[in-house]
Amino acid sequence: MGSSTHVPTREERARRRRRRQGLTFTALFLGVLLAGVGALGNSLGWWVVTAPGRNRPVCPEQTVSRPNQTSVNVYNGTDRRGLAGAVADELRRRKFRVVDVANARDGAQTIAVTVRYGSGDKVLARTVARQFPGRVKLLPDGRARDDHSVDVVIGKRYKAMRERTQAAAAIAAGPTPRGCRISTDSSV
Repeated sequence: MGSSTHVPTREERARRRRRRQGLTFTALFLGVLLAGVGALGNSLGWWVVTAPGRNRPVCPEQTVSRPNQTSVNVYNGTDRRGLAGAVADELRRRKFRVVDVANARDGAQTIAVTVRYGSGDKVLARTVARQFPGRVKLLPDGRARDDHSVDVVIGKRYKAMRERTQAAAAIAAGPTPRGCRISTDSSV
């Protein structure tokens, strides 16, 4: 007796082909949908996908500080009476810690505003400098200051400080990307 083999009919072959096509289409559609959701989630920061063997990106370096963490000495380098006091009062209103208000020891200054700072205090100096419009001269004085204070010297070309909202926006902290790592390398 011979074995009987079933030969599928044309209808059965068409039904199987449609089922295979439907399963293939569904699998491809779900794969594309899953890849799209993954890409969208990564771009919106729901999660961070990095290539294998790669480190997470380093978080951006801090470029400004909070005003209440910044000690400021204000010096008048002009012959206009009360100018350092007026600038100091405005800095206090902006939450800076004003330590000293006096006349500049080195006489008249021609630059509008000079910000002097000690070793390692450039972030503090940059924060104070952004309170003034235009170009502010940042001048490292090369000495280590125990109090980490910053000197603001008001010169003859000084007109006014930046408007408060503009100054606040200039020192607002930027967003930190999700998934970044804090650098432990001091050379970065």
